[in-house]
Amino acid sequence: MPLLQPDHALEVCRHLVQASSADETEVSLECVEENYVRFDERGPTQSADRERYHLVVRARVQGPGGTQEGQAACGSLDCDDGRAALERALTLARLAGPRAGLLPMPGPAAVRETAAQRPTRDHTLREKVGWITAAQSACRRDGLLPAGLARTGAIGRTLVNSAGREVTGAVSDASFALTAFRAGEAGGSAMAEVSNPNVERLEIDEVIESAVERAVRSRGPVDHRPRETTVVLMPHAVSALLHFAGHHGFGAQEFAERSSFLCERVGKSLFPDSVRIYDDAGHEIAPGMPFDGQGWPRERFALLEGGSLQGPVTDANWAARLGVPNSGHGFAAGQGGRAHGGPSPENLVVAAGNETLEQLIAGVEDGLLVNQLHYTNMIEPRDLTLTGMTRGGTFRIQGGRVTQAVRNLRFTETLVNVLQRVSGVGSVQQAASNLAGGRVVCPAMRVERFRFTSTTDF
Repeated sequence: MPLLQPDHALEVCRHLVQASSADETEVSLECVEENYVRFDERGPTQSADRERYHLVVRARVQGPGGTQEGQAACGSLDCDDGRAALERALTLARLAGPRAGLLPMPGPAAVRETAAQRPTRDHTLREKVGWITAAQSACRRDGLLPAGLARTGAIGRTLVNSAGREVTGAVSDASFALTAFRAGEAGGSAMAEVSNPNVERLEIDEVIESAVERAVRSRGPVDHRPRETTVVLMPHAVSALLHFAGHHGFGAQEFAERSSFLCERVGKSLFPDSVRIYDDAGHEIAPGMPFDGQGWPRERFALLEGGSLQGPVTDANWAARLGVPNSGHGFAAGQGGRAHGGPSPENLVVAAGNETLEQLIAGVEDGLLVNQLHYTNMIEPRDLTLTGMTRGGTFRIQGGRVTQAVRNLRFTETLVNVLQRVSGVGSVQQAASNLAGGRVVCPAMRVERFRFTSTTDF
């Protein structure tokens, strides 16, 4: 298996740093293992066990005009491949022009110890097929078809540089998602999901029961006039909205460029005290790496607290430019991250409130329960104006009770307004994925005057 023990990963990176003739050298290593099975009513349809290494060498030399930097990568731990990557990085650095604004590589730092969960790494295909068989049986009993994904994985990262910084960590993740539906029928579809770093803590039976029960209830949806209405947004719907704040709002670069919804709002009391948002790589149900791509420690960072927006999040470069502390939200040079390279939160968490789901629903006289949002896109960044559609079961709430299913609706809302109109926050958090490819730890929320603009025929 490719996930190295911490001492082995550190040794690999140290060896290349020590072998480098550059004035400054950084070596980072990412080890990934992933095992997944996609399925439908026929059973497993696709399965893969994927393992990879990604080793990146960054070398700097002093030229006549200043610091020059080169970078090279390889997908192997072979000594010759690593040395070849180092030589390519050195060659590129010597050929490069000087780069203004490069900060010296940082020295030693202490980070939290993290490790991938052994039961998750050892989970077998046979065990995943057991989940799938249970989902097929439950769907079949109610005339439904299943589709979904069973997945386990782990990732380890290590960074060593010539200034003495040595950090390493690993995390694991297990998840099971089921969509239950009736082919060729309006409504009759619902999705449920669970994830946890420890596969033994997944409540598979609850996921199956939830998806099937809501799929049955969502058959035969009726029209619902689009308008402003009170909604209870389930965690997957909340996640779909907040995903855009993480990628387009809370970062220092968009804040400095005046394209962030933080502009003119930081520190002002604009939101209910019950809405608290953090970036927290140490959260127990969806942990992230204890350091960022530049090797800086990550701690919990308040983004919205006490009714006021905080931030923005920074990396080493933006912290220096803005004269503020580095919050540890940088991406590794040339590795992942957003195209423009600015810092952003990767582990969004909405704090739990004090209302059960039943209490959130009981507080609605006439409104909607929204399980999921999809095709969500941003229209305008300064208020985070978003549009999208409901999905996976949308139900009318009457007199504090969930009643009939309704056809899907399109919404157009600003995230700022949504957060200002929150009238209740659920007491149970969930690591909820969204269809844009992200994940947010969040509870359900009740929101007043949520704006729906049109309806559909399904």
